[in-house]
Amino acid sequence: MKLNQTTLAILTIGAFSSCTNAAGLSMSQLATTKSVATAGAGNVTNALDSSATVSNPAALSQIKQSSYQIGGQYIDVFSTFTREDNGATTESSKGLIAPHLSYAKRMNENTVVGASLHSAGGIGVDYSNGVSADPINLISENAISIVNLTGAMSYQLSDRLSIGASAILQHASIDVVGGINTSSDKLASGTSIAPTFAFSTFYSINDKTSIGAQYNHSSDHEFEVSSSTGLDPEVELSWVRNFDIGIQHSLTQSTAILLNAKMENWHDYNAKYDMTYSLGLGLQKKLDRWTLYTGASIDSSPVSKEKRDVLLPVDKQWRFGVGAEYLLDSGRQLGLAYQYQNNGKAEINAGNGIIQPTGNYTDNRIHFLTMSYRY
Repeated sequence: MKLNQTTLAILTIGAFSSCTNAAGLSMSQLATTKSVATAGAGNVTNALDSSATVSNPAALSQIKQSSYQIGGQYIDVFSTFTREDNGATTESSKGLIAPHLSYAKRMNENTVVGASLHSAGGIGVDYSNGVSADPINLISENAISIVNLTGAMSYQLSDRLSIGASAILQHASIDVVGGINTSSDKLASGTSIAPTFAFSTFYSINDKTSIGAQYNHSSDHEFEVSSSTGLDPEVELSWVRNFDIGIQHSLTQSTAILLNAKMENWHDYNAKYDMTYSLGLGLQKKLDRWTLYTGASIDSSPVSKEKRDVLLPVDKQWRFGVGAEYLLDSGRQLGLAYQYQNNGKAEINAGNGIIQPTGNYTDNRIHFLTMSYRY
């Protein structure tokens, strides 16, 4: 039976509330070979190319003249939710594309500037049986997208120490599509642009060891949502601040180990979420024209099962990546990388009936496949 406009409007407001609280999935990697292959463990210490515009602008100081990188990332999302009350299930799945474009150029002896466009996160899924295997089938598709346009600068204070800063324009979009029992396909959509910034530092302890750190500030979005229900509410969303620190140490001339720690303050946009902590370990190996990468990382859960919701079924996460770059005759590097991310069982014990039922997830994973080309 189709829902009338009044009932649909009430339930849609509830969906908006969950959607804005969920905010989306923060990605631990850029759409580049090294970042994906090391599961993010090599991000903040990367001083090889222009992608440092995003991961650590201070590290741009290591670029001699200029650098660019083009990357494309295919993201395959899948999970199955099973309700405890009646055993009904729904599958959420989607194939997504995330880009990376960056360029950096040395301006003088001490200064390097850079610009980039990349996807900072988001999530987009289609539901086979509604968002929570609900009989109403209120939401059949939910998507949140975050894309950053970044301008950055590195200034070299000494032979070993550099500082960096970036100004970021963040574009966010929300789309919610109704299910078979709603009277409209598009329940809601909206976009927002908000500014934010980051500060970073890069220090070479010696010829073998370097340390990088970066602070990313939060951003606050206000959406004027267009809704087919007749209600056009204002929706607020805050993208979380984080602090990233890492170390890269060369064991030999051809082998380096990468260590990383990260904190994300998910409490920024909703009190029910907690600070999360991430640890990563990566390895980099050079073999003639080949550079091989691998890595793993783990994140703590941002929320308890009593407060978790079906629009963002994220639990404790772990990732494993592998990849390689090949040095072409032109001096360019062509790379390919794969990463597997497991989002845990993501148990829900909210007890809120139709929209937030008690249940858990199986096959709650994401595949990342990335190709990149850099110089």
